[in-house]
This record gives sequence, C-alpha cells and structure tokens, in this order.
Amino acid sequence: MKVILAKHHGFCYGVKRAVKIAQDSVSLEGKAYTLGPIIHNPQMVEKLANEGVGMVHSLDDIRQGTVIVRSHGVGPKVYEQAEEKGLTLVDATCPHVKKAQMAAYELSEAGYQVIIVGEKSHPEVKSIFEWSKNRAIIIEHEAELNDIVFFNKVGVVAQTTFSGEEFQKIVDSLIERVENVKVERTICNATEKRQEAAVELANQVDMMIVIGGKNSANTTRLAELCLKKNKHTYHIETVNEINDNWFNKGINTIGITAGASTPDWLIEEVYHKMNQMENFLGDDLKEIQQGDIVQGKIISIYNNEVFVDIGYKSEGIIPINELAFPQPENIEDIIKIGDKIDVFVVEVDGKNGLLLSKIRADKVVAWDKIKDAMLNKTVLELKVLEAVKAGLVLSVFGLRGFVPASQIDLHYIEDLTQYVGNAYSFIIIEVDKDKQKVILSRRSLLEIEKAKKENELFDSLAINQILEGSVKRFVKYGAFIDIGGFDGLLHISDMAWHRVKDPAEIMSIGDIVKVMVTKIDKEAKRISLSLKDIVRDPWLDKVDLIKEGMIVQGKVTKLMDFGAFVKFNGALEGLVRLNELTEKRIHKAEEVVNIGDDLKVKVIQIDRKNKRIGLSLLQVKQDAEREEFKKYIQHQEAVNDTLGDKFGHLFKNFSD
Repeated sequence: MKVILAKHHGFCYGVKRAVKIAQDSVSLEGKAYTLGPIIHNPQMVEKLANEGVGMVHSLDDIRQGTVIVRSHGVGPKVYEQAEEKGLTLVDATCPHVKKAQMAAYELSEAGYQVIIVGEKSHPEVKSIFEWSKNRAIIIEHEAELNDIVFFNKVGVVAQTTFSGEEFQKIVDSLIERVENVKVERTICNATEKRQEAAVELANQVDMMIVIGGKNSANTTRLAELCLKKNKHTYHIETVNEINDNWFNKGINTIGITAGASTPDWLIEEVYHKMNQMENFLGDDLKEIQQGDIVQGKIISIYNNEVFVDIGYKSEGIIPINELAFPQPENIEDIIKIGDKIDVFVVEVDGKNGLLLSKIRADKVVAWDKIKDAMLNKTVLELKVLEAVKAGLVLSVFGLRGFVPASQIDLHYIEDLTQYVGNAYSFIIIEVDKDKQKVILSRRSLLEIEKAKKENELFDSLAINQILEGSVKRFVKYGAFIDIGGFDGLLHISDMAWHRVKDPAEIMSIGDIVKVMVTKIDKEAKRISLSLKDIVRDPWLDKVDLIKEGMIVQGKVTKLMDFGAFVKFNGALEGLVRLNELTEKRIHKAEEVVNIGDDLKVKVIQIDRKNKRIGLSLLQVKQDAEREEFKKYIQHQEAVNDTLGDKFGHLFKNFSD
C-alpha cells in the first residue's frame, strides 16, 4: 500500500505565525490568553493550554496579563477595550486577514458600499465586517445578490479561505448590476494551492484522508472538494478516528492532506498509522473479539433465540431481548431465516458460548451509516415523529434526528405540526457522535429540485415570449413576478409607458399579470420582464395623428440651454431648438419665450424610434411672412392690370 502526502498541506504562513506568537507570549509578564481559539484546531488549542496559554471568549474574563488576538482577527473595538483595561495586547492576526480588514475599512471610508464574500458565521468575516464600521453586506452565494438594493459604488473583499471560483462568479454578477465596482481579491494564494493539490491527489488515489478541525472552514472545504473526486474521502481530526473498516483489498493507494490549521505532529501520526495498515491488510486471518461488529447470516430461530453464522467456529446466539427495542412479540416480525444482519460480539467462548446483540450493533453501525449517508449525500425517506419548538424530530437508522425549522422548506413555516406522521425526503448535513447529534435538511433537496425546474424553465423560454405570472414582491427598483416557480424581474422602467415612481401605483401583491420576456441569462439565473411591451406605446398612437409640416398650438413647459419644450395636442411634447426660435443669434431660450407662453409651432421632425418631435417657431413666422408677401405681390399685379386697361388709349397715338 502506498501513502502519498499532498504537495501543499498543513499550516499556512498565517497560522504558523499565530501559533509561534502565542507560544512566545508565555514569557511575557502575567498570564497569556487567546481571545477565542488561536486557530480552528482543538488539539492545538489544548496543546497551547498545556504550555501555559489559556483561552477566553471575552475581554471581561481577563483582569490583567496578555491578550492575544487570534489569526482570524477582531474588530477595532477590541483594541480600544484592551487599552482601556490596561492589558498587554499581542496581535496574531493573519497578514492576509489584516489586508482584508484594511481594504474593508478604506473602501467604507471612500464611500463604497462594502460587500464581504464569505461565510456569515466565520470569525474572520465578522472581524472584517466590524472594520467596515458594521456597514458591509455579507454574501455567501451568488443568488443572495437578487435581494440587495445596490449603491452606485460597490467595493468587494473576500474571506481569505473562500473558494476563488465562487468568488469570481459573485464578482462577475456584481459587475453586471453595478456601474462602479472595485474588487480587492483578498483570497490567500496558499488556500487555492492547497485545494488544487488536494483535488489533484484525490483523483489519483483509492482513498483520501483529510486531517483538520471539524470546525475549520478551510479543512471542511478541502474534504468537500476531495469527496467530489473520490467517494472514499474521510475527514478526521486525529489518528484515533481512523476506522479499520475503511480498508479493503481494493485500497492500494492512500492520499493525505490537511487544512491550514492542522499541526505537523497530527499529520505525522496519521501518516505513520497509514503505513502500518499494510500489515493489517496483508493478514487474511480474521479474529473475533469482544466488542467487534461483524456481519452474519441467520440460520435458525428457536425458543426465543436467533442463531447466526458469522464465520466463527461456532454459531452465535442473539437472545430476544438483544434483538430489537422494544422487544418484539414475534421474532419473525423483525427478521427471518436467511437475512444478513450486523451483530455486536458481546461474549466469546463464555458460559453462554458466542453471545451476540443486534441492538448494540444497530447503534454502532447506525453512526457509520449516518456518516456515510452524509458524505455521500444519500437521500433518506423518513417519517416525522414529532414537532418541537425549533424544528422536527425523526428516526435515522434507529437514532434521533433533528430538522431545524430553517431546513424544513424553502420559506418560513409557522405551523410545524402539519408535517407530523408524514414521510419526506431528507439528507444529513451535520453529525456529532459525541453529542449524539444528527441534523438533517429537507430544504437542500427542495433547492436542488427548484434548480432543476429553473433549468427546465430557462430551456423553454424565448425572447418576446408572453407569459402569465403572479406578483410576488416589491422592491424599490421594480417587482418580482412568479412565472412558474421562478421569480423574474419586472423593472420599474418596464412597467408602463409613463413614468412610475412606485410599483404599487399599478399593481398589487398577488395580481395575475401578462408580461413579455425581454432578457434571459441562464448562467446568472436572471429573467427580465416587461409589462409595457405587451401593448403598443400610446405615444405612437398620438403621434400618428400629426405629420411633418403641420402647424399646432402649444404651451412652453420647460426652458433649457439648448431650446424650449412645448406641449401640444394634450399629451405630446416637442423641442424647439435655439436656431428654430428666431433668426437672431441667442444664448438662451428665455431671450425669446417664457414658460407658459402659448405658441403656434410647426412640426419639422418626427423621430419614432427615439420618441422625439422637432418643432419650429421661426418657420411659423417665416411661413406667415411668405404668405403675406405672396398676397402683396398678387395685389400689385392686380393693380397694374387695371391701370393699363383704363388709361392705355391715351398713349395710342404716341410714337417712339
């Protein structure tokens, strides 16, 4: 069996620095305390405690001595409070975290709306949030951007251990929504290298071991990435969690990686244990000992006892009280001859021979099944037994499982009793054997189903397609319309051909409306809708009643540096540019007209595409002058004709 260590694993620079700072603080005057765990690794925290570095969760717990700021950092108030209490403060904040904190502070100072990309509950993210003066918005998933009202200027920083790929998706989506986006990419390169090396190794080996604290975000992320590439991936904190049952004849190569907060000595213990497993795998002799869990086949049922073949020199016996709880009235209601079951070895070669228990095996095996189900994201059909204040209770492989209220449905459910007695699909999302805790989620599966339906919907949509939808909710910039399980955005500018200040002016929540699809972005999961495009622009109907060259009566409504706006025919408005107001050279429209003046103007241009009408006051005057001049000429010609006729004979006898 070959054991391979990932190229990049274990302590990063920031963690190594923080641990050394903590160890060096022992020599300072007074007792040293870390404010929270120095890193997310309980074994390292315990080791530091043994070396004389304690841990507190609040400055209120320290009267004097040294307080060490952990690698995840803290907000500015902690520094002020430490100084007020007269404590010696040692800053072990990771330099990369410090960079993210300062970026958030400077962006906030510069007037940017700060967005922190990271896990909302992570202490690092909380510290960055405090440096933004508690004004930042924390985003963990791209979909959360749909519920945010953005400012004109947005500054982005990231949790140092966040996925680079996910971060870029969020940034790309922001750039599409906001004109001014400033990005501070504060993701640590060491994190990306460690993840890349782990994924590469997981592809090459038969089994992958990920070492690190279960409360460590970067270690958990490593385990998730490896599990996608290798189903035989196990996340452990210490060598004691290694299970011999993981190994079989198909396991020839084992890969090992570790999170940024995993000390070298823990990695070395696991590496040494893995190399010892070769001897275990090479030994075909199977020994049965008290406490073992083995699989057996039921060969007979007699006198309230079950006889099981487990491959030992004698058959094992399961008394009825060790078969199931509560004790069954009829054994064959629980099992039958030929069934294969897991059993716990209670006693070997004792006075009762080989004594076995199915109840005890079920409890032990249940945890393995639960853990495997969580790692493999197995969908379980389970019946809800009880509704409690915070969620639902159900049975998982014979153990108590709990579904928090937030994981029951896609939206908040007030009355949980409606679920009791019914069976639903769940997946396990959290397991803690020591605390006997199994947490499940139905919402995760509903989100997957929702995503599937969304993809089907996107595939069926087309630009200019008309759909019927229900008004779901209002936001400042428009309304979200449910068009079949997905909310499309009806922007306020697309609600009507006239200006709309508030969506409630023209619709109410729950209204059924017809909308047109104007934009489809499958990758970003966005659909843009229009209500006004369903009908013809009323402006076009009005403008069809006029034509170029027509003289209309209107009133001046606005004066601008470049001309005057005149409203006519009740609803139409056109622009009279400066050069169409008068023949004189003027600099402002008010030199010729005033707001409220009634004017006759000529329609000189109709631009239907850009919805603009050009008008002229000058041409009306010029047309009037031309008409007057024409009448004058006609009058003169008439006068000349009359004199000739009357006096022409007087000149008849004159010669040249």
